[in-house]
Amino acid sequence: MRVPLIRGIIFDHDGTLVDSLPVVVAATNAVLRQHGFPEHPAQEIVAAMVLPTIPRMLSHTGRTDPVLGGQLAQDFYREANRLPHLACVYPGVPEALADLARRGTRMGMVSNNQGAFIRVVGSRLGLLQYLPIVLGEEDMPQPKPDPRGLLQAAAGLGLAPSECLFVGDSPFDAQAATAAGMRPVGCTWGIHPRAEMDAMGFAVLIDHPRELLGLG
Repeated sequence: MRVPLIRGIIFDHDGTLVDSLPVVVAATNAVLRQHGFPEHPAQEIVAAMVLPTIPRMLSHTGRTDPVLGGQLAQDFYREANRLPHLACVYPGVPEALADLARRGTRMGMVSNNQGAFIRVVGSRLGLLQYLPIVLGEEDMPQPKPDPRGLLQAAAGLGLAPSECLFVGDSPFDAQAATAAGMRPVGCTWGIHPRAEMDAMGFAVLIDHPRELLGLG
């Protein structure tokens, strides 16, 4: 059977294009303090980042109240939007995006993080010039692993899902890409080590952004 030509690449944000861990850790602990909860170690906050913001914040409190979760999430984004300077792009990402753009590859980003926040960070880091489609949790029907955000991004790029790769770093990324009919590519330079990512369901793992140029 003929393999579709890859014409587009859609990326996750945190742990894929951008190292936002310092922002997430600082903002999470600031909000926990404000609401009278103890701070959490960075590794626990990072481990919970596979979850959308409301369940992630609630997981650090031991509570299940959705009203509290909504308030915690709102406060988290208020704090995070004060700290975009703490985020940085992963080495090799800008160069890879520039090379892909010169090749004519269409690109976008879909994240379970807040769209407003990732657009601020992406603009500050010079990434949005390559990413005409950027969707966060408030821009799509449901967060990943629901595939509809990825389908929305592919449509916005004028591409069929089968013409796209989705590059991420979590099981939800792999599940969403597979459900959307995109090839799931895992990047090992971010949050999770390669040994852990082997079991996440990605079709291929890459260790450096330049390897994206060989996947089309």
